[in-house]
Amino acid sequence: MTGMTVEILCVGTELLMGQVLNTNAQFLARQLASLGITAHHQTVVGDNPDRLAEAYRLALSRADVVITSGGLGPTVDDITKAQAARVLGKELVQLPEAEEMVREAFRAMNRPMSANNLRQARFVPGTRVIPNHHGTAPGAIVPAGEGRFIVHLPGPPRELEPMFTESIRPWLASMADRVLVSRYIRIFGMGESAVDERLRDLELGGNPTLSPYCSTGEVMLRLTASAESEAAARPLLEPVEREIRRRLGDVIYDIRDDDGGSLAASAIAALKARGATVCTAESLTGGLIAATLVNVPGASDAVRGGFVTYQTETKTILLGVPADLIERCDVVSAEVAYAMAAGARERLGADYALSATGLAGPGGGTPERPVGTVFVGIAGPKGVRTVELHLTGDRERIRTLTVKHAIAQLLRETRETEE
Repeated sequence: MTGMTVEILCVGTELLMGQVLNTNAQFLARQLASLGITAHHQTVVGDNPDRLAEAYRLALSRADVVITSGGLGPTVDDITKAQAARVLGKELVQLPEAEEMVREAFRAMNRPMSANNLRQARFVPGTRVIPNHHGTAPGAIVPAGEGRFIVHLPGPPRELEPMFTESIRPWLASMADRVLVSRYIRIFGMGESAVDERLRDLELGGNPTLSPYCSTGEVMLRLTASAESEAAARPLLEPVEREIRRRLGDVIYDIRDDDGGSLAASAIAALKARGATVCTAESLTGGLIAATLVNVPGASDAVRGGFVTYQTETKTILLGVPADLIERCDVVSAEVAYAMAAGARERLGADYALSATGLAGPGGGTPERPVGTVFVGIAGPKGVRTVELHLTGDRERIRTLTVKHAIAQLLRETRETEE
């Protein structure tokens, strides 16, 4: 199908009212982009029959495929299939294949099945039923005439995501005449404006394209080539990627084929490659550095543990930071960050230790040490050093940036040790 367009239609009053975060739209949009499929519109509509029917008509007027999420359950407000059938001028019928899928799901869960669950087996004739290995509601690919289709997927992400990956993605890929291949380049230590200034001419290119995306303290670049096959697309990326590396240098901390990855994942990978370990000593971040590191699968091989020394005297009790040092230099100081990192490393016997002390606000700042003043310490085989930061924003942003700066220091230190 040349120039295929897909529209995402998410159904549920809970989405419309903001009671549930619509992660399905994000997941589907990313999947479609990775396939090189155009998605010009996303729509969220509540559980209202007429408004849903109107949304279907509009979507089918401008898209080849309409992917729905939600509304496939057994209750009266699950109207996604019924309104699709209404718009198509067809009736829902019980499909034996779908009924067996529903019954098998309940048998697998060792739960009795209510009679209304059989509503989940009702579809338009000619539908291709999609198995759901993580729930009771089958999905479907429904012919909508003139080469168009409606795809029904359930609302829970743990059901929708594997169903899309296992069944819908290959089906869509089989109809697309071109593929997109992307490289994702992660940057920390250079702002969006500076990155744009250095790469502006590359961002104006036609194929491959280069697009920046920003999050707190970071920039991610998506470098994407379009071709008739993956083998033809990949060579288009290589010279542009080399030029980006040349222009940006060591602020690039990760390059991969998917949009995953993080500072923490890169740091854990670097530690595991060396057989090294890390521990933490945290004040203003209250354990967030350790939590961010252990959120990476396999982090137990590298993270020894951590100390949350939020109050001043706790730094002395748990880390051995001299009380007179705190009194003389202030608890928010390079000297205290140094002593915290050194104390944590000594007590837990880790190869590296990270520390953080600072003022996240909103109160507590002084003219000499305003809110956003933070000191990060890193202790390792080369000794102990500290970094002074002057961060801006609210409490959450300051704490988030502190975590990222600390982990970036760890990543830098481990890579320098390797060299």
